[in-house]
Amino acid sequence: MNESAKLFAGLCHPARLEILEALIKSKGCVSELQLRTGRNQPNLSQHLRVLRYARLVDYRKEGRNVCYFVSRPEVAKLLKIAKEMYPEGEHG
Repeated sequence: MNESAKLFAGLCHPARLEILEALIKSKGCVSELQLRTGRNQPNLSQHLRVLRYARLVDYRKEGRNVCYFVSRPEVAKLLKIAKEMYPEGEHG
């Protein structure tokens, strides 16, 4: 799969967009992301795995914790453009 396809595959689920939005605000360990997104650990880990594969997020171990962060500043720009193109509440 080429890199562009990986990128769009990573973005094509509402849960992953929610996780990215949370990580754009600040990095987060899995337990923090569970609280911020309301997702259980197995579901969150599955989505984070896809986001890592798409190279949208990366992680580092901090003691026993695995903390995630947005891997490139362009990710925030990309989500901003998507919101400008498709504002919430606008249907058509």
